[in-house]
Amino acid sequence: MSAKEISTADGKLFFSNPPHPDSAFQPELKNLNEVKDFKIDTTAATASRSAAPLPQVAVYTVDVDVVVTPANPLIISGSGPVQVSYNKVTIQSGGQIKVLTTADIKIAELVKM
Repeated sequence: MSAKEISTADGKLFFSNPPHPDSAFQPELKNLNEVKDFKIDTTAATASRSAAPLPQVAVYTVDVDVVVTPANPLIISGSGPVQVSYNKVTIQSGGQIKVLTTADIKIAELVKM
């Protein structure tokens, strides 16, 4: 494994909104209208005159290669939307990617072993 790769053996592949305390990565929080890949319907909020703020998007850009193992899946979760961009993701036999929230996921190269 090269210095540019991250092994999930350390359990740090959490990408969530709000940010997971055990994650090796921290997102940039952006307003929903700043992230072009997310669209929302504000009709109901406008009709009820709700003053609830729109959720922020947790934006992650991962410049290192990610290796997903059976013991440590790549997890995208949280109560808010997440946008994440990966260079290369390698999934070892039995490894899993778990997406548990609204997410926009971009992977330049996906390898399954």
